[in-house]
Amino acid sequence: MWWRGLLKGVAIFILLAGSIIVLWFGMVEMLFGKPWMRLGGLLMVVGGFRGVILTFDLMWGRPPAFSKRPWERDTRRPPGY
Repeated sequence: MWWRGLLKGVAIFILLAGSIIVLWFGMVEMLFGKPWMRLGGLLMVVGGFRGVILTFDLMWGRPPAFSKRPWERDTRRPPGY
């Protein structure tokens, strides 16, 4: 169990650090890149942001936000609310 927690912590750290680096490079590409490179920078920013969201979902033990369709989510509210 101890190894599992350590592995999860290391994996989350690597995913978060990688996502932040991708966000940073994407912003640099969008600001200083050639016009065709700005599209790649935009995709990097979107991917880095989704990576940060995935990291926090995994850290808190929730299923990833984009793995389920919103209309199929299991809520505790009764129908009609």
